[in-house]
Amino acid sequence: MKNRSLLMAALAAVILAYPAYLYCYYGVAYGSKQYSPNGAFYYQKYKLASWRNWVPTMAFPGQGSDKLYYVNGYVRVYTAAGEQIGQARASGVPVAEVHWAGDAVVVMDGSVDQADPIMLPGRSD
Repeated sequence: MKNRSLLMAALAAVILAYPAYLYCYYGVAYGSKQYSPNGAFYYQKYKLASWRNWVPTMAFPGQGSDKLYYVNGYVRVYTAAGEQIGQARASGVPVAEVHWAGDAVVVMDGSVDQADPIMLPGRSD
């Protein structure tokens, strides 16, 4: 009976490990899909799990939104059919600005080392 309980616990750990892996590595969608002006492409922001999300913080007046700059993640660009074209790492996913620039998508996250633009296979306008 003890071996069966250990086997069930190990099986539950394996089953729960995959969603945890996806949450920590692939990320969770943040916000809605944002389509290009011509509707041929869209981008989606994804935030990654971090220990900072689990730690309660107190801020001084006027600094409550500063913790948004520590939510790391990605901006991924897709065709309208859902095929991924590329991605850019983003520091501060909630406050990262994404711009359609003709044949590229530019992610401005305020970090010192800006990511290269994500080149599109066609025009976005």
